[in-house]
Amino acid sequence: MIEPNQTAYIVKVTRTDTDMPNGVLTMLYTVLTESPENAAELTQLAVKADAEIEVLEARLSQDTAQAIGLMPDYARAL
Repeated sequence: MIEPNQTAYIVKVTRTDTDMPNGVLTMLYTVLTESPENAAELTQLAVKADAEIEVLEARLSQDTAQAIGLMPDYARAL
């Protein structure tokens, strides 16, 4: 269940990857939490240390967050 103070933030993660054609790997994560700062911190814990983290303006709706089974304070790859 999503609490009223929680938002499903979308976080863009980029890191260098020589196996990619452009040398950069980009992934999207979502985090159900209270603030964009917390979303960034939780995502950083879930990815490699050299990854760049950017919390996007976009958010998941509560219906979508529930449909995909987001858990509070857990970074999940989309």
